Order: sequence, then C-alpha cells, then structure tokens
Amino acid sequence: MNAIEKRDYIYNYLYLLIDNDIEEVYNKVKSIVEKELVLSQSQDEELDRRVTRHKNGESKSYTWSELKQRVKSNS
Repeated sequence: MNAIEKRDYIYNYLYLLIDNDIEEVYNKVKSIVEKELVLSQSQDEELDRRVTRHKNGESKSYTWSELKQRVKSNS
C-alpha cells in the first residue's frame, strides 16, 4: 500500500473508531506533528524578522477576502 492509499484508508475509517481509540490516534498524530514542526534556529530567526517587519508596517499584508480574490484572479 503506498502513502496515498494509506492516507485514504486512515481518513475513511477514522469515524469508525471508538472514543478511546480516537484519543490514542489523536495523541500519536499530535506528537508526530509537533516533533516535525520544530523550527531550526535560522528558521526561527527568519520568522522573527518577518513578524517584526509586519508589525512595523514594512511588509505588505492582505485580508482574507483580498487573498481569495487574488487566488481566483490568478487561476
């Protein structure tokens, strides 16, 4: 079974799990996601620079509506 088939299998059968199993699956997935989302020092520094630029008004930001419109117009 390839990765796509495994994802589909998990997705399709999640609703069949009983509450205890859901909790176990949730905790396992959460621990994997949190472990994978650890930023390197350079990534963390870049994120800080971007946040600072945004707070100082030095970068362009868009509302959700503006973003959706841009995506629609580019497709």
